[in-house]
Amino acid sequence: MEMTLYYMPGSRAERVRWTLEELDLDYRTVPIDLFKGEGQRAEYLAIHPMGQLPALVIDGEVMIESGAIVQWLVESVPGSELAPAPDQPARRDFDQWMYFAVTSLEDPAWEMMLHGRILPEEQAVSAIVPFAEKRYTKALGVLENAVKDQDYLVDSKFSAADIMVGYILAWFPAFLTSYPGLQAYLDRLKLRPAYPHPPAE
Repeated sequence: MEMTLYYMPGSRAERVRWTLEELDLDYRTVPIDLFKGEGQRAEYLAIHPMGQLPALVIDGEVMIESGAIVQWLVESVPGSELAPAPDQPARRDFDQWMYFAVTSLEDPAWEMMLHGRILPEEQAVSAIVPFAEKRYTKALGVLENAVKDQDYLVDSKFSAADIMVGYILAWFPAFLTSYPGLQAYLDRLKLRPAYPHPPAE
């Protein structure tokens, strides 16, 4: 299986890279700098019609959407232990946290990032940020309770759900000071050899 990951550090492609590393799979990366407009070039739009990241090309066929790619990888690679089987009770928790990551957690986090850090002042809507922060902290409270008595989200075993959630938690580390359980949880994730630490400056 030949795989090419279109990638930019810090983007949602980090989830896919982390998963590929956890599964010890061979792949190559093609850098795409979204901030330089490379996502809107015709040759990349032919791969990802939204001009976003990630895109993973598998034996010549393209997959987009980080959550879908992560789930496909962990369910398609023989011997993967990063997702409970569909007939296991833990699968309900797994599916729940996979979707929670991209809705209840990532949605407000992205609003905070977009309108608080990324968009220029004339385009940012600053009034969005406080409301998004309230939604984000509510999601953090739910996650804090989820890891209160276990090391990871699903049956206390590391899974793709931790990749999906952990990637977002690393966006705003200052928020975790009020959530010691989540801080310890993120610290555990960062100890994994496959965790995508930013390159040293």
